[in-house]
Amino acid sequence: MKILVIGTPKRHSGSHLPGFDNVLLGLKGWGAGLDHYPNILTQSLSGIGDYEFKFKGSDISYPEYHAVEDNLKKGHYGLIITTVSRVDYMAGKHGLISRVTREFKYSLEANKHKLGGTIVTDWIKEGVRLPPFIVIDDTDDPFIWSVNLDLLLNCRLYFKRELPFDRFFCFRMFESQLKNEKKVELADKLRPCWISYDRELVSRFFDINNLKPYAERGLDINFICDPFTNHIRTRTLRFLEGIEGRHKIATARSGRLGRQEFYKLLCDSKIGISLPGRGWDCFRHYEVLLSGALLFATRPSIEFARPLKDGENCVFIESDLSDLEGKLKFYLGNPSAAQKIAGKGNELARGSMHNGKLAEYIMETLKGADVL
Repeated sequence: MKILVIGTPKRHSGSHLPGFDNVLLGLKGWGAGLDHYPNILTQSLSGIGDYEFKFKGSDISYPEYHAVEDNLKKGHYGLIITTVSRVDYMAGKHGLISRVTREFKYSLEANKHKLGGTIVTDWIKEGVRLPPFIVIDDTDDPFIWSVNLDLLLNCRLYFKRELPFDRFFCFRMFESQLKNEKKVELADKLRPCWISYDRELVSRFFDINNLKPYAERGLDINFICDPFTNHIRTRTLRFLEGIEGRHKIATARSGRLGRQEFYKLLCDSKIGISLPGRGWDCFRHYEVLLSGALLFATRPSIEFARPLKDGENCVFIESDLSDLEGKLKFYLGNPSAAQKIAGKGNELARGSMHNGKLAEYIMETLKGADVL
């Protein structure tokens, strides 16, 4: 089966990849044949960072737009995977003035990432005959924007990273347009997914197979992050600054660190605190688990498709931080218990959270829903 991926030309560098990119890389590792539009190797205006080689090779081809249209007419694809709607500045048939205007807008820093499901939405409105398609929504928002309603209505499944427990909350931007029966139908289309990580990229920064023994770690607590993306982070930073005299703590107060220095400190930490930024599912969760530190995180506010369990492979704290001090005291005072939980968390991350498992989860979910 040939899969058509409608993605975005912008890519991040370093060890962090958006969830949609991780799905693509996971499918590549799965041996799935992929056509990707647009050509991210040539249309990412700022370059695609030090993992460019990941998107090259025979497993991913980059046909031109007219070739994609021809393939659709011929029924060449068995599945389309797309992301949320963006503004399409470069694809399709445009007049010269329109194309120049779109290319200028596309060159703006704020618009480099915009493409994705807009093309699929256009095809729906134009009556193009499409194979089954799914949406991977890796945005931070716990709701679906109105611009994606056509995608939601017409897709077979809609995978959402920040999927609230009350799935009806996803429809808050267009709820008045839906009857109750329709809300139930659309809620049944929703599935959780997670950011995941690429093992090869992470291994460039530290060896996940050769971690420092827990008992030999020099830092008690690691809380290096941007403290201003969420008020919970700001309050946590203030609390930790108040106990620095009693513990060895690394915080964001020391300033922005290079990726290598950050990982060096994290792999020397006993406890890593990872709190929500714009969304609950953030890459720091995976970094802490992979480093061998004990993950402290707030209780999930979303459906999370991986089995994180309090006291088994991580430690959950309340969002009001009422139990943070007590749990830090307990686990710093009981290193054997902390080490056991940290080890289980590391096993979970290494075995079940990487992008290969994300792709496997998505494909198995599609089979279970009779999409494949």
